[in-house]
Amino acid sequence: MRIIENMAMFLYILALGASNREVQGRFQYLGETINKYFKKVLKFVYMLTTDVVKSEDSEFQNTPLGIEIDPRYMPHFNVTLIYYCIINGINLFIFG
Repeated sequence: MRIIENMAMFLYILALGASNREVQGRFQYLGETINKYFKKVLKFVYMLTTDVVKSEDSEFQNTPLGIEIDPRYMPHFNVTLIYYCIINGINLFIFG
């Protein structure tokens, strides 16, 4: 199997959220083969992240403006830490 075909399957799965069976029908490979090459490409992409993909904010202290103003994303980033403790048999939830 060629590298371009591996990448095509990988992108097809990610872009369309395709199942293994859908990819089998499209590319005419066994499910085991698709899994094997998907994992290989995923591992390669992961290795690229350490060299190529770098965040401007390496500590992730600031939320990007596009996420802050979009109500679809912000609920997932608006996290409040909840501390739970029991004092003298009384349950306390402390929000921080």
